[in-house]
Amino acid sequence: MKKHKENKRNGNWKISLSPILRYSAIFCLLTMLIILLGGAVLSFQQMESDARASMSSVHAQISRRVTESVTLLESLASLTEFYDPEIPPSEKVKKLDQMSPYFGYMMICYVDSDITVYSDGSEPASLASREYMQQLFSTGQAQVTDSFAAGADGVTLNYTVAVPLFDQQKNITGCLFCAIYFDEVVEILEQSAGIHDSEATLIGSQGQIMSSTEGFSYGVPMMDELGDAVMIGTTADKLQEQLLAAVPGDYWSIRNGSPCFTTYQRVENTEWDVLCTVNFWSVFSGILPSLLIVAGLTVMVCAGLLLILRRYITKQMQVVDILVHSVEELEKKIYQDERPEDVDFNEIIRLTGDGLSDSLTGIVTRSVFLNQAATLVKRTDPELVSALCFVDMDNLKYINDTYGHGGGDVALKSVGYILREYEKKYDGVVGRYGGDEFVLLLTDLDDEAELKSVLGELVLRLHSEIGSAGERIPVQCSIGVSLCRPDSDLEQLIADADEALYFVKQNGKGYYKIYQN
Repeated sequence: MKKHKENKRNGNWKISLSPILRYSAIFCLLTMLIILLGGAVLSFQQMESDARASMSSVHAQISRRVTESVTLLESLASLTEFYDPEIPPSEKVKKLDQMSPYFGYMMICYVDSDITVYSDGSEPASLASREYMQQLFSTGQAQVTDSFAAGADGVTLNYTVAVPLFDQQKNITGCLFCAIYFDEVVEILEQSAGIHDSEATLIGSQGQIMSSTEGFSYGVPMMDELGDAVMIGTTADKLQEQLLAAVPGDYWSIRNGSPCFTTYQRVENTEWDVLCTVNFWSVFSGILPSLLIVAGLTVMVCAGLLLILRRYITKQMQVVDILVHSVEELEKKIYQDERPEDVDFNEIIRLTGDGLSDSLTGIVTRSVFLNQAATLVKRTDPELVSALCFVDMDNLKYINDTYGHGGGDVALKSVGYILREYEKKYDGVVGRYGGDEFVLLLTDLDDEAELKSVLGELVLRLHSEIGSAGERIPVQCSIGVSLCRPDSDLEQLIADADEALYFVKQNGKGYYKIYQN
């Protein structure tokens, strides 16, 4: 305790910033956590938009490729040179072989009514065992197959689009089919899905995987690949039903500990389905650098604010040091060499506060009045009237001689009480200037007429009898007044008011006079 007091006397005041630093660090951590959580929420929202955008691109391109294949073959099928069975197959094959590379197909072939395919450089071969050919010749409708191995090597994967040939009597005379490169579809999946950091999978009519950017095995049922996934809001059986019914939709799942959003849709003119999946971490890692920049800027702002706060506190502590030093000086003046050990600042303020006001009347002392009045004079409104009043008791000596000094004290208290009323009412200040002299500054009166009315009322209030100890003590005061302007000198105002007061004293007493230059 003694050491603490010695530190205070020596001005060694210190403030610990540890709590501020600790709470600031907690604030920064919470801010970073909120930023990361906000980034996670944005990632979930972006997952949906990315998956749908990827689906829109993949679905549009694959559907367009299939549709334009059907349209091309139907256009060719409407030509006599292809549907007329009297025209030799060799002529048809020759024209089709020229078209294949131009339209970007692996091959465009002609099949006659016996379901025999003709191609340049190869012997005719029967396709009667092919299910899609049987469907085409029995229904007369265009067919789009799942991917399968075909070609001369028997291992090249492709997708086949076939349309029937009708003669003028609507009899099937054969068909045309084209083979879409397997790699072309893979490229569509990779390019469209890669733009949005998604994964795309093309599923065949039997639910088997035909192509996938996720690395799924070819030909494996899609439901087997989803076996380990935790599906939210749906099940594998319900998903399979939706796919078989060609109903588009979407679902959330958790794969390998990561949230995923998947949307699916049927490809036009086919029995294929496209699934586009977006992984949470692929999206979150994309926006993470921006989140870290925001978090870093937040930390920098917090650090800057802490530095500003530290400088501000340091300056304020300098003010505190000055105040403490002032109180210590007051201690020396009050207690001198006999300072009590248990005294505190409140005691010092109480003891010294008595010196700021007159203990008898309760109004401020002369020095305090001069300080406060000087400030008020500078702030006076030039459009309004302000006045300094010099008030003097006319009969204090008579009261002291007749009723004793106790009676004089009662009279002084009464005058001080009345003057304090006017001080508050007119936003001024009143002080005890001498033994029986008071000074009162009145501000912001509307005009000189209001001033005279106030002065007349004040004179009447100060001319009265006070009851004390069974006695009636007469009190009377004279007032000298000087008008204030913002550029007025306070000492000159007091001197002018004193001169007006002298005139009153010499000419009957008990009224007021405004100083005239």
